[in-house]
Amino acid sequence: MAKKVFGIDFGTNVIKVYKKGDGIILSERTAVSAVGKEKRAIAIGEKSYEMYEKAPPSIYISLPISRGVISHLDDMVSLWNYMGRLISGKRKMNNCQFYIAVPADITEVEKQAYSKIITKSETKPGKVCLIDKPLADAYGLGLDVEASRGIMTVNLGADTTEISVLSLGGIVVSKLLPYGGNDFDRIIQTFLRKKNNFVIGLKTAEQIKKQLVSVEPGEAEITVAGRDVLRGLPGEMRVTSKEIHPLIRDIFHTLAVEVRSMLEHTPPEISSEIRERGVYLTGGTSRIAGLDRFFANWVNVRVNTTDNAVKTVASGVGYLAEHPKLAARYAVPLEKG
Repeated sequence: MAKKVFGIDFGTNVIKVYKKGDGIILSERTAVSAVGKEKRAIAIGEKSYEMYEKAPPSIYISLPISRGVISHLDDMVSLWNYMGRLISGKRKMNNCQFYIAVPADITEVEKQAYSKIITKSETKPGKVCLIDKPLADAYGLGLDVEASRGIMTVNLGADTTEISVLSLGGIVVSKLLPYGGNDFDRIIQTFLRKKNNFVIGLKTAEQIKKQLVSVEPGEAEITVAGRDVLRGLPGEMRVTSKEIHPLIRDIFHTLAVEVRSMLEHTPPEISSEIRERGVYLTGGTSRIAGLDRFFANWVNVRVNTTDNAVKTVASGVGYLAEHPKLAARYAVPLEKG
């Protein structure tokens, strides 16, 4: 019987699972709700995230990945147990093979924690293989990673941005920045409280971001519900694109400067091909309107985008799961014991 093979992208906001032969079969929010001193899980994934900012103090809500690293391993194990049951039903996921995408610019200990999500769970894996995300990202874009002498990817995620340069099947350099889409949400939330004494949740801030945030200020506006701090009562507030834009402009500039700096410090033999091919933007935050043009102007290089920006890592690690001999060339060594 053929072994089942899976590729996994443990994202800060969403976990995506790729099954060999079937493509991406499952996406689930990275959230766990638990109760009691033993933190017994009562809701996982989407159901848990629905409880976020609504649950009483007796219910503990965990978002167990932060800035590219696992902050609560036990919660991630509970989350994977739940997802494993969704995938396998009554059968246990024994002797399966797992390929897990991990950020390249984190410590080896932090990388190994991703493998422990599987090895400490109900799953009894036959094989666990870690793949650096920039490589998975490039394969998910359909690029010829082995032959290319210069590829630059900029993965703009929820909590981090990973800028990477690849050449001839390897990572030349990769830098993980602590900026992502969730930072826009927090900035918007803080701004409305300080300026207007109006409190909103992060989910509402995310809604504002999706509808109003762009590189150039526009005319769009949105009315959101929240609480008036001075009166202590529920209320509504109109928020415009023009007042939100100055809040997040500095992050755009910071990211562009980092991309430009990495390109300037890339060996000329590699950077010449990057300039010919352009830079590739991926990740959910890359879908912000005008971001590709902004980077192109600042970095003075063509910028490529994709309609599947949120799935490139999962698709790429899935491609490598489909080609185990190729994946073996990129495998991050696992610690023994």
